Amino acid sequence: MGEPASPFVGPIPLELPAGVHQLCRCGRSRHGWFCDGAHLGTGWVSRELRLEQASTVMICGCAHSHHYPLCDGCHAKPAVSRTWWKWWA
Repeated sequence: MGEPASPFVGPIPLELPAGVHQLCRCGRSRHGWFCDGAHLGTGWVSRELRLEQASTVMICGCAHSHHYPLCDGCHAKPAVSRTWWKWWA
């Protein structure tokens, strides 16, 4: 059985004021997208985001981003599936 589908496939807009923000990468935070230190002991670290002015950032909704929790567009790329014996292709 596969993983359950995420309710959001694309990016989720998040409005942030200017300043330094610590974004949660482990998914354990009780403060949504903002780190509360719940990752301690897991090997994860928060992602620091510095903004010069208030702006809207795009948060990953599919959890496949290489820059999680920030969206990098992975949801729009087609899944590449290769047959295991065609590794040279």
